[in-house]
Amino acid sequence: MVSPALPAATDLPSLPEVPAAGAGVRAWELSATIALPGALLVAVLISTQFLFQPFVWRHWPIDEVLLGWFDVIRERATTALAIAVALVAAGRVPLHRPRARTALMFAAIACGAVAGELTVLAADNRSATVDLRLAIARALQWTVVGCSIASMVYLWRRSVDARAAVQGAELRRSQVEGQLAQVRLQVLRSRIEPHFLFNTLATVRRLHLTDPALGAQLLEHLLSYLRRTLATESAQQTSLGQELDLVAAYLNVVATRMAGRLSLRWDVPDELRDCELPPLTIATLVENAVKHGIAPRPEGGTIEVRAQAVGAMLEVTVADTGVGFTGSGGSGIGLANIRSRLATLYGASGSLTLESNRPSGLRARMCLPRRPVGAAL
Repeated sequence: MVSPALPAATDLPSLPEVPAAGAGVRAWELSATIALPGALLVAVLISTQFLFQPFVWRHWPIDEVLLGWFDVIRERATTALAIAVALVAAGRVPLHRPRARTALMFAAIACGAVAGELTVLAADNRSATVDLRLAIARALQWTVVGCSIASMVYLWRRSVDARAAVQGAELRRSQVEGQLAQVRLQVLRSRIEPHFLFNTLATVRRLHLTDPALGAQLLEHLLSYLRRTLATESAQQTSLGQELDLVAAYLNVVATRMAGRLSLRWDVPDELRDCELPPLTIATLVENAVKHGIAPRPEGGTIEVRAQAVGAMLEVTVADTGVGFTGSGGSGIGLANIRSRLATLYGASGSLTLESNRPSGLRARMCLPRRPVGAAL
């Protein structure tokens, strides 16, 4: 049986995180180490407006201009820092809806602007009543400026997330294509396991002398299996039906060689045969069931292959009545390869689980998204 060697899951290069539906929420998140220095920078930039007023230089000496500029920086920094603190605090509120998060951040900017301007006016008018109209006017100006800057930062972070998503998808696609190329290369190098081929040919030679009709039937099964293996060699993806045809050809050879010690059961609805399936996954599970489950048992046993639709998922089960767990614990190379390919192709939606079968043997259950061959990843 073909045994392509793929890199184990731990050997795969890590993929960049692809922004999910909550990416718009994360784009609003700010840390104090970024917000506070950014606020000071904005305050300094806005305060330079003071230096571009002609009357300042006509009526004041340079030292008084600089002192006045420092006072303006202090006032602007007070309001900018108040807005930054409000944004950091609002970013920690557990809201998961993007619209609600956006409204909260804009409200935080307005509240921070009002609080900052009231603080500035209260500090400059210790003995007089604070001019609320002046405070509100300045707060509105700060709100417009703050919302504009926040919107630009938000759009920039969303564009960064979008580029990361595209790069992650391209990397994932390249990794999948690389794994498929490695499978095809391995199939090309070792079309079929030598022991399987030699043992089958030896059985054909023996049956040619004892039971020529059965020997001819076995040879036909072997040729059918080889033809399907060659077809798999150049395929980048396969369907459940094509994989089952390959598995059936293999099991027909094995059942003939085992002379009645292996019985087969199939439970696969026709409407599922067009579903997408990673090549050689069921074949690897069936090969393990034969080698490590049925063959070591003197009386043989049964292998059952079942497929069913479970909501939007395709569930494929390979169960045998062999010797069951023998200490490997599902850590073999073939099983690790399947898990690696499912994780690469489908992420958390693809899985392979092993459990004891009743009354004896092992049950391997593979789950993946149910979709037709050729659907986009």
